[in-house]
Amino acid sequence: MPLTYSNYLKLDELLSLQQPRSAGPEHDEMLFIVIHQVYELWFKEMLHEL
Repeated sequence: MPLTYSNYLKLDELLSLQQPRSAGPEHDEMLFIVIHQVYELWFKEMLHEL
């Protein structure tokens, strides 16, 4: 399999991680999940750089 942007970053897997728990589409819930996942990734990067 050739190395592509998508498979290098595992985008299919990454983008499947946002699983809202509410019954319907909730903009605020998806925003909450995405922002907090991004925060966690930044925390991981900061620890890596220490």
